[in-house]
Amino acid sequence: MRTCWIWASVWAMTSVLSARADVTLFDGSLNTTPNQQGWLYLTQPTNGSSAVQTASGGVTRLNTTGAQADHAGYFSSFHPLMPTLNAATGYTIWLDARIGLESHASNDRAGFSMIVLGSDHRGVELGFWQDQVWAQLDSPVLFTHGESALINTTSAIRRYGLSVLGNTYTLFVGGQGILTGSLRDYSSFGAPYTASNFLFIGDDTSSAAADVEIGRVAVSLSAIPEPASYLLIGLGLTLGWTLRAWRFR
Repeated sequence: MRTCWIWASVWAMTSVLSARADVTLFDGSLNTTPNQQGWLYLTQPTNGSSAVQTASGGVTRLNTTGAQADHAGYFSSFHPLMPTLNAATGYTIWLDARIGLESHASNDRAGFSMIVLGSDHRGVELGFWQDQVWAQLDSPVLFTHGESALINTTSAIRRYGLSVLGNTYTLFVGGQGILTGSLRDYSSFGAPYTASNFLFIGDDTSSAAADVEIGRVAVSLSAIPEPASYLLIGLGLTLGWTLRAWRFR
């Protein structure tokens, strides 16, 4: 009886932790660019773009600062490992990146952005400045500056975890939630915001530019639990052990 309970307790804990298994969509340590690892790389203009991508030292460097009107980035549209992003059960997008340089001509644009759209084409677009990460609104005015968090994005490669559950997203850095809000529906704009299970990383505007290092992109098919969740599990196991030990004396 005690053995069964122990295994049940271990299973309860490991079921939470095993859900954190990541699907790696880009691994910078391979020293190849994302488009050599299943991503679609597009530039605007298609020919003669000043955008430059290079891979070395464990990262891909994407530089669109040559001409602000030019933009470029990576689309997950045909990635063979791209999973279903179900907001009802939760998922997390992991991005390792450093914003080396960023400039923008509008308060509503960013030289580096990450677009995440779930299976119902709802999600969020985050803009990265050198001192701030912020979300694009879908209303009352589409693609305007929404909620934001002040953070130094230039000092080192940081691991960003964009966790989605239900109708809410939370951006984690260093295990701490720094930005949260409701999921957006940008589909009124048209493609690519009508897509499902979709990621974009790069410069998607002619009003901003950036020089960025990207180290890793991965997906976990679970939301990031709040620290209290682990605490409650631990307390539950401790209490269970105490009660069982008392009962079997």
